[in-house]
Amino acid sequence: MNITQNASKTAVVISSGIISLLTAVLPGEAATFATSTSALSFGNFSQTPVSVSTSTDTDTSAVVITAGEGRVINDAQASALFNQDPTFSLNRAISESFGEGSNYLGFAESQASVLGQFEILANTTFNFAFAGLLDIFTSIDDADSEQAQATAGITFALLDETANVLSSFELFGNLNTPGDGDSLFVESTANVDWTIDEDAFFSGPDELEEIAFLQVSGSYSERFTAPSRLTLVEVKTSETFVSQKTVAQTPEPGIVLALLSLSGVAFSLKKTKA
Repeated sequence: MNITQNASKTAVVISSGIISLLTAVLPGEAATFATSTSALSFGNFSQTPVSVSTSTDTDTSAVVITAGEGRVINDAQASALFNQDPTFSLNRAISESFGEGSNYLGFAESQASVLGQFEILANTTFNFAFAGLLDIFTSIDDADSEQAQATAGITFALLDETANVLSSFELFGNLNTPGDGDSLFVESTANVDWTIDEDAFFSGPDELEEIAFLQVSGSYSERFTAPSRLTLVEVKTSETFVSQKTVAQTPEPGIVLALLSLSGVAFSLKKTKA
């Protein structure tokens, strides 16, 4: 498989509420910020699904240990659509956390998923196309007392009637500022074809800001000699965490279906300094 990389560029998505807050921060006030976006679309299906379903979930949490010393704002959004005819799917998950002052922590999490079931006739080729992206960003002012973390992941799998995994694909990115544990990768089984359209993975010279961006497009195609009932399931998550005087745990790669044993091809990026 040929893997191509294009010039790096990132576009961090920030909600209007967070933007208003950022512009209101007083000069010199220590602050932390983390944002995470994951999005995926499916299209060009060769078959119309017999049934479709979607789900979304969001959660936020903010703690200020000493009243008046800090403040936290979190935002979590999720949307999911699986249209049956014409057949296409669009869904995304966005999480953002902002904190300033001292003695606080904030957490935001969002999840979106889609599911479609297909009846495939004997001697029929089943195929579809997809496009996905991860966009994560972290920023702190003081490496000794502050922490910002952003994680994004996308996983989809094609299952047979007995829930055996026929094909799978995963995107994952994690930034932990400051500290190690940063990662950005895409992997799949051999029968999923994909190309990296755009990527960025770097930190600022003082390592107080980090960016990871990955945009991928691809397709799946397989011929089935016997009648088959297939289930396509896709899950994406987005998480952010900020704190002052609190150490966060770096989540392990993989979401929901990441326990699946993946084989075939994989690609990862190494972070570079701006």
